[in-house]
Amino acid sequence: MKEIKKIKEKSLTNLRILGIEQIANVNLGHPGIVMSAAPLIHEIYLNYIQSDVDNPQWINRDRFVLSAGHGSALLYSMLHIAGFDIKVSELKNFRTLNSITPGHPELGVTPGVDVSTGPLGQGFAMGVGLALAEKHLAAKYNQQDLNLINHKTFVLCGDGDLQEGVAQEAIQLAGVWKLNKLVVLYDSNSVQLDTEVKLVQQTKTKEWIESLNWNYIKVENGFDLDAVNAAIEKANHFDKPTLIECKTIIGYGHEKQGTPAMHGNPFSKDDLTKLRDKFNWHEPDFSVNPDVKELWSNHFIKRGKEAYKNWLLLEEQYKAKHPELWKELFVEKEIKVEAFEDLLHDKKEATRLSSSKALKRLQELTNNMIGGSADLVAATKVEGNNGTFSDQNPKGNNMLFGVREFAMGAISNGVQIHGGLRSFNSTFLVFSDYQKNSVRMAALQEIPTMFIYTHDSIAAGFDGPTHQPVEQLAGFRATPNLYNFRPADMKETIGAYVKAHKIKNSPSTLIFCRQDINQLEGTCWNRTKLGGYVILENKQKLDVIILATGSEVELAVESANKLIEKGFGVRVVSMPCIELFDEQPEAYKESIIPSDFENIVAIEAGASSMWYKYVGKKGLLFTVGKFGKSGDGGLLLKENGFEVNNIFQKIEKHINKK
Repeated sequence: MKEIKKIKEKSLTNLRILGIEQIANVNLGHPGIVMSAAPLIHEIYLNYIQSDVDNPQWINRDRFVLSAGHGSALLYSMLHIAGFDIKVSELKNFRTLNSITPGHPELGVTPGVDVSTGPLGQGFAMGVGLALAEKHLAAKYNQQDLNLINHKTFVLCGDGDLQEGVAQEAIQLAGVWKLNKLVVLYDSNSVQLDTEVKLVQQTKTKEWIESLNWNYIKVENGFDLDAVNAAIEKANHFDKPTLIECKTIIGYGHEKQGTPAMHGNPFSKDDLTKLRDKFNWHEPDFSVNPDVKELWSNHFIKRGKEAYKNWLLLEEQYKAKHPELWKELFVEKEIKVEAFEDLLHDKKEATRLSSSKALKRLQELTNNMIGGSADLVAATKVEGNNGTFSDQNPKGNNMLFGVREFAMGAISNGVQIHGGLRSFNSTFLVFSDYQKNSVRMAALQEIPTMFIYTHDSIAAGFDGPTHQPVEQLAGFRATPNLYNFRPADMKETIGAYVKAHKIKNSPSTLIFCRQDINQLEGTCWNRTKLGGYVILENKQKLDVIILATGSEVELAVESANKLIEKGFGVRVVSMPCIELFDEQPEAYKESIIPSDFENIVAIEAGASSMWYKYVGKKGLLFTVGKFGKSGDGGLLLKENGFEVNNIFQKIEKHINKK
């Protein structure tokens, strides 16, 4: 027993030194957390996490989230020692261009990394999403003694994470949902980048976390491996999520330990030499001691391989006994627009209502979707259609997020990352600003979360400019790897949902109006996937091309008809998703918007910035460049120039100038 304890201490030192070696080698990184939090990650992986190093995407593995993503050197060292495919050469390339050891952990880049983290608090919230997904899938698919989904989610966070609003929102929901398989280890070192924590936070952690329906365990000495281990073991037997506060010392072992200087100032090679002497470490640089290798081989690696092997046997039994459930979980269904045909009609309808019907049908067809709204189901019409998720009803797929837009987005991302589910969430477009960074993180992680927004323009009306989006869609369009859909009617709404569901490596925003609009001739659910297509053309010599999206497509068509009556040659192009249009072959794009054609008009009740690439300097824009007002939405649109006669007259004048 003494020998094992001695080897564990050697393993901990090896972990710390390896982390600092990465930082000292490139003179970049955050050393403080490497020295303070090493015992926490060490005990999680050595004694608890079940994951097969050769199958790091196994759906039933335990998940680990380094919410304090600046501690990436610690995580990479841990994964290397634990046997994941991270070579010494990659550790030496820490933070260098095109390495698999980037400055903050990135999903899909480094073997063993379960989520991308860096913006503090979001890792915590995505961890809640992972635990939520596990609870939902376990309730839905586990059968008697065949527990196909049964794993833990571990999160390592710091003081900065807990100061972020997104983490506090997620903590509240995790307590409501009683996510008992969520265990958070809190590296409580009383120091952050600028200051001691006490100067910016006076939280009584135990009282606070317990008031939110969490369990609380305190480890007074976070460097005591046995104490940390005992706390994690205790957490495994609770019926609520658990926060384990471990008191540590940032930059432990350095002469400036316990000070803000230890957060982000890299340790020099001289500092590394002193640490080696202090911890009596005389192994070669970037090495793993043979005793340490054996320890991890006999514990983490062996446990993970046995668990995966046993799970494969269980899966075979499950597949034989419950083939339809197995298929539902593991085989992606192909969704075709024809399955929505009975939803088509010719009545005026707000696209938020069209969205509600299409989303409901999509859920019925796939049976693997989960999501909800930020206390706005009555307005956005977005909800899960199989009961409300709760501790008593974990099979429910309607999430009640409360007024927590940011956590809603990050939790949805965690659900999506887990696997086995497609997640969606909804709020007003103007409140997308609250969750914008979670949309960005979805795009960065290449996951297909659906972000659904309604009340998409100044036409939202009476609530006034605080509730009327102007610049939001332009911001989304500037975001890499993000598809933004703004459908014109029911046909395009169906096409948008079907296409968004087929996209596997990018998130989508689906954006809908509040006001009733007409169903249009010429729109097409199949051609929606092209991003832009002609819906009206009078086949004469072309005088003008009118581009429009969403509710303004109807306005474009009405204006075009007046121009046609005047004898002009007009083409109207509906552009429900400009990102998809830009991906089309050059020949197709040229056939829709010829590069040598100058009379191009764009109509959209939002910011103008993204339209110049189509209309150029000689084109004409009908957009919104100022905040709205409280009042009737229709009148407000007219005041801002969105009125048929105004548009017709200005286009006619523009054509005649040429």
